[in-house]
Amino acid sequence: MTTQHLENGREWVSLEDVVVRLAGRTLLDGATFTLRAGESWALVGPNGAGKSSLLRLIRGELWPFPTGRRVYALDGAPQESPIGVRERIGIVSAERQDEFTRRDWDLRAEHVVLGGFTDSVYPQERATPAQDTRIRAQLDALGVGHLRRRPMLELSTGEARRVLLARALVTDPRILLLDEACNGLDADAQRTFLGHVEEVIRRGTSVLMATHRPDEIVQSIRNVAMMERGRVVRTGGRELLEPAAGCARASGRATNLTRAEARDEITDPLVRLDRVSVHHEDGTPALFDVDWTWREGESWAVLGANGAGKSTLLKLVAGELQPMPGGRISRRGFGPHADRWEIATAVALVSPELQARHRLNFLAEDVVLSGFRDSIGFDGEPTDEESGAARDAMSRLGVAALEGRRIHALSYGELRRLLIARALVSRPRLLLLDEPFSSLDAPSRAALAEDLEALARGGVHLLVATHHPDELGPAVNRVLRLREGRVAQAGPRP
Repeated sequence: MTTQHLENGREWVSLEDVVVRLAGRTLLDGATFTLRAGESWALVGPNGAGKSSLLRLIRGELWPFPTGRRVYALDGAPQESPIGVRERIGIVSAERQDEFTRRDWDLRAEHVVLGGFTDSVYPQERATPAQDTRIRAQLDALGVGHLRRRPMLELSTGEARRVLLARALVTDPRILLLDEACNGLDADAQRTFLGHVEEVIRRGTSVLMATHRPDEIVQSIRNVAMMERGRVVRTGGRELLEPAAGCARASGRATNLTRAEARDEITDPLVRLDRVSVHHEDGTPALFDVDWTWREGESWAVLGANGAGKSTLLKLVAGELQPMPGGRISRRGFGPHADRWEIATAVALVSPELQARHRLNFLAEDVVLSGFRDSIGFDGEPTDEESGAARDAMSRLGVAALEGRRIHALSYGELRRLLIARALVSRPRLLLLDEPFSSLDAPSRAALAEDLEALARGGVHLLVATHHPDELGPAVNRVLRLREGRVAQAGPRP
């Protein structure tokens, strides 16, 4: 019998009536929760319920303030300070991934994992031989050993997430916290990822998984805590889980494709790619010899595995990347070499990278207003027309209640919806969305899907990179499937 099994049932972390306030906002409001050795939990609840804050509190990144008590007993005598405890608690989250984009550090994947030994974003020392062996083994175990020397900023969202999982596991933690950790993973990568989570639990590590998708909760997690308004309102078994509220797809097609194609015969396409290739900085291809045409009346779902080139395609269309010599991209009304500044009024991109670039603690309404200038933040006084458009966009995306609040006190999902509102204020012709449903709870996903459906029917053309095409309405009527940087399928949506 292992030491871990002998400890089962002993309290490892205890929270008693904890209140956490930050930037004038109450993140947790009387939260009570106990994690015992041998237990793994799923945390469920709507956006802003406090799931991420509870995980950060457990890891010692937030402190009980102004009231409440947090007690650790991972290594013997109880203690209230997280000092000496955090290295026993690993974490994987979308926000962790954003830290590397936010700092724009050119760290290789192996250096990111090395930082797990000291819980630092930027490791100060070289790996010892023992650490290097551990890093290689952990990356190999997660199927990303071949990416060991690749820069973190060049990895796809799913690839980078698995590197962060390796970082969290490299010290063999007692507790692993997963905050929407499957966001950005394709179906195969998610199965692999969750298989490793099952193995981690079997080895005796306690897992706390915060998610909006019950199908991500592995079978080894038998305990569920429901959160609302900063509190744990109910605990129990898996019977507390309800089927995710999917987005019902109406029968029939929203667009007559024959008419759209007929219109294309007498008008320029919205976007055309001819033999387009895009390379990573290390010379490896992200897109290779892509031919694709986006016509009037079409909205597209971009599908494919992690690393297939979905995010690269969206950045190319948005003008953030340019084709290699020999390829050509044309956009209606713009020249072949137009960059993002030239096309910003017609093309809007919302991506995890955009979210990561919002480093300063802006007001929510200033984030939305910045869409008029394609800037990060908004200086000066908006016009009455701009203020009205910003309020309308916030109302349309269901984030009007965030007005007057600072973004560092928002949940990841709340900020994502705010950025989509930002994209809408300039009334773009083309709206490009990279995994827009990530970190949204089921009702928010359904509401956003309805908003996107209305936008598409109202004349906005959508290009949506997603691993969950079933959440898109019928107005997204075309599918572009990429495989290893090439077009594998382009045509009507089944």
